[in-house]
Amino acid sequence: MPTLPLARRSAEGAALTTLLILVCVAGLAAPALAQGRDSTRRDTVRAGVPEAAPGTLSRLVALEVADLYNAPQTQRVSGAYQLAAGGQLTGNLAVLGGPVTIAGHVTGRVIVVNADVTLAPTARIDGDLYVVGGQVTGRDDAYVGGEIRIYREPLGYRMDGERLVATVDADAREEPSDEDVRWWQRWYARDRRNFSNLTLSSAHTYNRVEGLPIYFGPVLRRDLPWGRLNVEAVGILRTADNVHWDSENIGHRAKAEVQLGDQAALVLGGRLYDVVDAVEPWQLPSAEVGLASFFLHRDYRDYFDRHGGAGYVGVRAGPDASFTVSLADERWGSRAVRDPFTLFRNEQGWRANPQMDDGRFHVANATLRLDTRNDVDRPWAGWYLVADYERGTGRVTSFGPRTLPGGVFVPLTLAATPAPVTYSRGFLDLRRYNRIAPGAQLNLRAVVAGWIGGDPLPLERRLSLGGAGSLPGYDFRHFAPGPDVLTCSGSPAVAPLGVPAQCDRVALAQIEYRGDLHFSTSSSDYRVADDDEATAADNAGRRRHERWRFHWRTDGNWVVFTDAGRGWMVGPRLGQTTYERDQFPALGTFRTDVGVGLDFDPVGVYVAKAVSDAKEPANFFVRVRKRF
Repeated sequence: MPTLPLARRSAEGAALTTLLILVCVAGLAAPALAQGRDSTRRDTVRAGVPEAAPGTLSRLVALEVADLYNAPQTQRVSGAYQLAAGGQLTGNLAVLGGPVTIAGHVTGRVIVVNADVTLAPTARIDGDLYVVGGQVTGRDDAYVGGEIRIYREPLGYRMDGERLVATVDADAREEPSDEDVRWWQRWYARDRRNFSNLTLSSAHTYNRVEGLPIYFGPVLRRDLPWGRLNVEAVGILRTADNVHWDSENIGHRAKAEVQLGDQAALVLGGRLYDVVDAVEPWQLPSAEVGLASFFLHRDYRDYFDRHGGAGYVGVRAGPDASFTVSLADERWGSRAVRDPFTLFRNEQGWRANPQMDDGRFHVANATLRLDTRNDVDRPWAGWYLVADYERGTGRVTSFGPRTLPGGVFVPLTLAATPAPVTYSRGFLDLRRYNRIAPGAQLNLRAVVAGWIGGDPLPLERRLSLGGAGSLPGYDFRHFAPGPDVLTCSGSPAVAPLGVPAQCDRVALAQIEYRGDLHFSTSSSDYRVADDDEATAADNAGRRRHERWRFHWRTDGNWVVFTDAGRGWMVGPRLGQTTYERDQFPALGTFRTDVGVGLDFDPVGVYVAKAVSDAKEPANFFVRVRKRF
């Protein structure tokens, strides 16, 4: 369950310095600390082996691993395996399943299939170490004489007697062979990169203005000699108000895209759409927002209607980098709460969806994305960067209510005079993941975003902080004592209905330290004896006994984190809420928090405490996947 503040408990904490933000910003500029060899990057493959489709294992790698597993003179083990310190295994070792712990000496190579491997500092492997469908802990402290190859994607297989037969066809450029896969696998994988079908899916997040949007329509994808073609045309049926058939519950989305090239490619495309979009999608993933809305009646976003079309051109340099320029002609409109069903607290009312600035806009964007993380879902090394510049020009026909600098509330009736608007806005999200020890990470993130020039930003482009996605020590849309530097709405007495995001600019820094955490109900004491009198039959009997022994183990992380951030408005200097366009707020005005948590991928439980406001209660929350 995502970002679900299930309870709030009061707690007193000592005041911490806001210089934490300086540490984070400095850390982002620093190189990786004590980085080990990054052999688990998602695009790392052996020379000469074709790269597989994302999330799959190359066919050639799968066949090679199967051959190594089946090689003569290789001792094979199924299930948990442990080679204690001082123990020695002569020859090659292949383990199917696991987990695997090696503290002794293996004179040959080690092949591990679909399991994690832990190497003690006393471990010695004279040959290669191949791990498929798992990860390796402790490789920097152990000795491996040969090559280390790690593939996070699991191996699909079947057993033919004692032989392991790979059944995965993950090489996108090859057809599966009859002897390697069953008939239904051949049917499913017959032409995965070229298909056309009729889709029926829930491809958006459950929310308080749509319920669950259902997408239905044809989708076409074709690989061609010169590149790729993607076409889709889907209708949208929103399930709010008992799926009532009206203009509020009907939308559409269509796209046509041509990609010229493969890894390095030029992309041309266009879109037509009538969708409900989020005001601030950057703080929390859509899946987490949807789960929180459906289960606990809490929606952590605001929404507006987006109707129009866009064209775009982009350059992609493999999976790690892209640069896209787009131009759109759109109509923006406000959306009202529709009271969709929730599993719990269904009798409660929803927070109002704020009134937005309605009008027609021409919006141009230039977006740069860089992603060198070793793993998208569980990164421990690499950079992630999203930088976007937006320029919008149009005419607002109806302004939403807002709070002006100084806490002056302007109602909708006094802000309804149509007016032309031209603005520019920037957004930068920079993250660095550092593996500083075999079982420890130091991860850093900085977000700086907001108004650059022109007229004030429309409400659809304003910003805020607070909640599990940014400053979890402060509840979402919460008014802390003192100046409102989280939503820039002034105070509860003057804030517009729904408390919209109203900050012109925000700055946020986050630091977290992660360490490995292991739980196990039993530990395997099996090892191959180095006594000359131990026979192969004895060892085989021990393996059969160990195979049926119950063993449960899970890995996780303990997490310690701190965050610092605030928002502000741009204008003539006014206290701590408004600053000139070339000014940056003093670090002493930033809100800060600290917290701890346990992350059992994909679910983590955390508690955070605001330290810049000692009287604020602690927040308990749940996240799906990592905090950032």
